[in-house]
Amino acid sequence: MYRQFPPFHEIFYLLPRIVEYFAIFGISLLAKMAVQQKNQLVRDNEQLRMASIELEKKVKLQERTRISREIHDSVGHTLTAALTGLQTATYAIEKNNYVIAKDMIDRTKGYIRSGLDDVRSSVHLLHEHRLDQPFVPELIKLIDETKMQTQVDITYDIDPNLPDLLPMTELTIYRALQEGLTNGIRHGSSTTFYFLLNYREGHIQFRLSDNGRAPSHIAYGFGLKAMSERVKEIGGELLIMKKSSERGVTLDISIPFPTKTMERSDQHY
Repeated sequence: MYRQFPPFHEIFYLLPRIVEYFAIFGISLLAKMAVQQKNQLVRDNEQLRMASIELEKKVKLQERTRISREIHDSVGHTLTAALTGLQTATYAIEKNNYVIAKDMIDRTKGYIRSGLDDVRSSVHLLHEHRLDQPFVPELIKLIDETKMQTQVDITYDIDPNLPDLLPMTELTIYRALQEGLTNGIRHGSSTTFYFLLNYREGHIQFRLSDNGRAPSHIAYGFGLKAMSERVKEIGGELLIMKKSSERGVTLDISIPFPTKTMERSDQHY
């Protein structure tokens, strides 16, 4: 065995060559991995840049949509109520009832001023997603002002034990009531409304019924689309139903029960 073993001078020659080979192979492998990682990093950075651009576009689109909703809801309701008031004043003038006409014109002027304030408030809502005043009093104020300006009859049943709702839920309900009244007056010539808002079985139940003309086909215009998007954003469901009779439409919204208390507990968890 000893005589078959390679001579020592050959071993001393081959051993450094083997070390050099593995060293060069290792360095080449590391260099290849570094290049691959650099290329992957470039690709990842490009993907991140493209994702950032897409996110920026999406945010801008969402912001434009929010602005469109707020302008449509606030300005549309104000102009509808003001137009109804002016029509009443015109009719009173034709009947030589100038006292009523003057009263309606004064009310309309006041309502338009209120509408301007509402537009200013909408600008703040775009940033804060909340109403300026407590929720239920704001709903009642909207109902009372609409009744006074348009001479329609609005009966309401609002649960006094409503839970503490999230700001976006409150705003969605407020805008849905505003849009529902506006559509009923403008498109259905409604004179009577019934509004129900309560909490049942883990959901906020919203229902607005009127006695107006029911369309043969309910088409979702900008207002209804905006309302539907608002409801979907908070996990709710929107349903518009025509009554069995020829007159009357019911707007029904069911919203899950997200409260401030639940949100805080989830964040704590």
